[in-house]
Amino acid sequence: STKEADEKYLADLTATCEQKASDFESRQQLRAEELEAITKAIEIISSSAVKGNAETYLPSLTQRATAFAQLRSANTMEVRQQRVAMYLQAQAKAHNSLVFAALAQRVVDDPFAKVTKMIKDLIVRLMEEANEEAEHKGWCDTELSTNEQTRKEKAEAVETLHAEIDELEASIAKLTEDITELTKAVAELD
Repeated sequence: STKEADEKYLADLTATCEQKASDFESRQQLRAEELEAITKAIEIISSSAVKGNAETYLPSLTQRATAFAQLRSANTMEVRQQRVAMYLQAQAKAHNSLVFAALAQRVVDDPFAKVTKMIKDLIVRLMEEANEEAEHKGWCDTELSTNEQTRKEKAEAVETLHAEIDELEASIAKLTEDITELTKAVAELD
């Protein structure tokens, strides 16, 4: 009864851990694909093709190549955005242009900030999930190892008990034979 319960528990635990391991592997693959997609998205967002759209759609800005060269040499995106916004605001005032003013406002609003934040949050969440799954997989591996060791110990105990049973049965058979012989000897003496 106890052995059957242990075997059932072991079978259930093994099936659960195998399922968890399979799920872990598939989520690891999915996470790797997600991280690759995020990396590509970051590359696209920070590529010159996206940054250079102002030059494409606002040809008058290309006449100020030196201003853009200075902008490209700035260390951070925020500094670049501030400088572009100031330049566009100055051009809006100089040319009395609503298009430049609207563009300056859009540069200040930074449409990619939300996307960048979402990507960073997603990366953090994926890393947390990976850590949780790695911990759970470690627990499963430890449980399987412990159960395997317990099973070996129980199997050795069963073998030892069977050996003792065999020895005792042999001893009982020998003693029964001795009793039979002694009983015959006592009967013959009477």
